[in-house]
Amino acid sequence: MIFAAFSTTAAKHAASAAFVLGSVVAVPSIAYADAPSPPADALFREGRMLLDSKKYDEACPKLAESQRLDPGAGTLLALALCHEGQGKTATAWGELNEAAALGKRVGRADLANAAQRRATMMEPQLAKVVVRVPQSDNVAYEVKRDGEPLPARDWGAAVPVDPGEHRVDVAAKGKIARSYVVRLAGASTVEIVVDKLEDALAPVSTTQTTSAPVSLAAAPGEPAAETGRGGAQRAIGITFIGLGVVGLGVGAYFGGRALSESSEGKRTCPTTPCPAGATNDRAKDSFKLSVISISSGAGAIAVGAIVYLLAPSSTRETTAGKPPRATARHRAHRARSEPDGRQPGRRRYVLTEIRT
Repeated sequence: MIFAAFSTTAAKHAASAAFVLGSVVAVPSIAYADAPSPPADALFREGRMLLDSKKYDEACPKLAESQRLDPGAGTLLALALCHEGQGKTATAWGELNEAAALGKRVGRADLANAAQRRATMMEPQLAKVVVRVPQSDNVAYEVKRDGEPLPARDWGAAVPVDPGEHRVDVAAKGKIARSYVVRLAGASTVEIVVDKLEDALAPVSTTQTTSAPVSLAAAPGEPAAETGRGGAQRAIGITFIGLGVVGLGVGAYFGGRALSESSEGKRTCPTTPCPAGATNDRAKDSFKLSVISISSGAGAIAVGAIVYLLAPSSTRETTAGKPPRATARHRAHRARSEPDGRQPGRRRYVLTEIRT
């Protein structure tokens, strides 16, 4: 039963699309009574062939360029179907409504009706975003969605958007800007409720209005800035660590050499006492050097690590009379979807800060 219902719905959609395509088969440009320009006509025909083959990514740019060169209801209708094939449902829905209005103006009721029916059928499948901005704090907000300004008339309205990820940026003069990121798939409505923006810290002026020199010395009883000393101590620690690594390398070399010389002594003199004892003596000396080098290297690494870790932080500054540095913060939020109990079928997004 479910499969039969799905098949019936799919068949209706296919029939609708076929009817709409049939409406623009022989109409490369409908907007004007004059013949279309040859480049626009050629682009339209190429785009239609690619559209019929469901090569949407290749067809859409050609149809869009044909519409730019010679606007027409038929071309716009074909472009809407192409964008629908790409999954850009909101874009296609807007173009269908525009094609319907254009068809009525130029006397093509058949195209206007086909576009309007298709738009009406698509509307329940649209993804929509509602942006609610505070209205009671007398702040002039600037809202952008995906980098484009969102006019105040659309605040609080369910605006259709293409499926996928969308970013809403909210800013105001003297306030800390915020960003919200939501992801939509299929027919759904999500709501972004913008909290009141916090006041931004006033920037510190770097212009001196007095001729008296500004002292950066620490006040009595306060430690001076330790940035330089901390950096020097860390450099010393790194030097010790480097020397320790070299010591380990030298120890490994002499250790390998001791093994080689010991093997050579056993091979040339398997009996004891051995007249070729010099080889064994060299092996013993190499082994001693190996032990000394490895021990020294490990000790140097340990000392260097301790010196480095105990160095003062380079960001610690306690100069007297120096005001705190003002910083501007930019907060981003990601939304987590959850059902809205107040309105069935509607989803509300809970916003979580992801970057400060």
